[in-house]
Amino acid sequence: MQSKQFTLNKEDVTKWTMNTIVFLAPALIVFLTAIQNGADIRDASWVLGLWVLNTLVDISKKYLQGK
Repeated sequence: MQSKQFTLNKEDVTKWTMNTIVFLAPALIVFLTAIQNGADIRDASWVLGLWVLNTLVDISKKYLQGK
């Protein structure tokens, strides 16, 4: 059951946490591969920034939806 608009219930938080963990793995793989191939940490960190942005969009979407 989804939470009401402008609230988060335990199910929404659990789904968000699982999505955060699942999508962290590919971001870390790309980040570490770029570092291993000689990229600067600053150049490679854009992937982690996109991951953070995606997780913030995901939790915001769950917070703003009301069903």
